Amino acid sequence: MDMSPMMLIHIITGSIAVLSGVAALALKKGKKPHRNAGKIFVVSMTLMALTGGYIAYIKPMMITLIAGLFTLHLVLSAFLIVKSPPHAIKPLDYMLPFASVGLCVASAYFGYNALTSPSGHVDGFSHEPYFFFALLSLVALIGDVKLVINKGISHSQRMTRHIWRMSFALYIAIGSFFGQGAQALPDMITQTFLIHIPEPLILLIICFWLGKTWLNNRKSRPVFSQ
Repeated sequence: MDMSPMMLIHIITGSIAVLSGVAALALKKGKKPHRNAGKIFVVSMTLMALTGGYIAYIKPMMITLIAGLFTLHLVLSAFLIVKSPPHAIKPLDYMLPFASVGLCVASAYFGYNALTSPSGHVDGFSHEPYFFFALLSLVALIGDVKLVINKGISHSQRMTRHIWRMSFALYIAIGSFFGQGAQALPDMITQTFLIHIPEPLILLIICFWLGKTWLNNRKSRPVFSQ
C-alpha cells in the first residue's frame, strides 16, 4: 500500500504518543521518568495532530481536522500550566479562550450542517461527533476563561487541568489508533474483544487520577479549630 511521507510521520508519531502517554500515566507523577515521558508525549502529539490535521484538510475530513486541532489545544494548554507557578499567567494563556471559541463554533457549525443536510452527514460523519467536540471545546473554554479572569489558578487546580487535558488527548489518540488505525493491527487484536478495551480503560484511568488528585487536595487542606 502506497503511503505519503505525511501519513508515515502521522502514524509513527501517533504510535510514539500512545506509548509515551501510557508510560506517563503509569509512572510516578512528578519524577524525572514521568517528566521525560511527558515531554516525548507533548512533542509526538503535536506532530501527530499537525500532520493529521493537514491530511484531514486535504481530503477533506472536517471531523478529523477538528479532532486534531482540539487535541493540539489540550496538549499545549496542559503543558503550559505545569510550566507556570500557581496564581500566575503567561502571555500565551490569553490566546487559549480564542482557540476554544474557534473550535466550539466550528464544531457546532459542521454539526448543524450534518443535522440539516439531506444526507445527514458532513464528510461521512453524522452530527453527533461534531456536537461532541463542540461540548468538549465549551468545557475547555470555561477553564481557559477562568484562568485568564483569575490571573492564574491554585496548585490543585493546575494539577486537575493538567491531568484531564493530557489524559483526554491520549484518549483521542488511542481512539484514533484503535479506530481508523486499526487496519494496521493484526487480526488477533482487531477480530476480538481486545480492540474495545483501550478506550474505556483510559477513561477509567483518567477518573482514577482525577479522583486521587481530589482526595490528596482534600487531605492537604489545613484544618482550623475554633
